[in-house]
Amino acid sequence: MQTKTKHGTLVVKDGLYVCPNCRQKTYQAARDDTEAENLQLWCRNCKAVYLVNIEHGQCVVLRRCR
Repeated sequence: MQTKTKHGTLVVKDGLYVCPNCRQKTYQAARDDTEAENLQLWCRNCKAVYLVNIEHGQCVVLRRCR
C-alpha cells in the first residue's frame, strides 16, 4: 500500500539524512554536490521507504512507499 506524504525537505544531522517518521539517522549521507531523482531512501529503524529527489544536497520527499 502506498501512502502520500507532504512535500518537504529532509533534515540533515551529522551529515546523514533523518527519517521523517521516526526521527532517527539513516545510512544515506548528505553532500553538497549530490543529485538524484526517484531515489529510495530506507530507514533501518522503522523500515519506512521514501521516494526522494536530491538536488545540490537538499532532499525533497516525493512520497512514502511503505
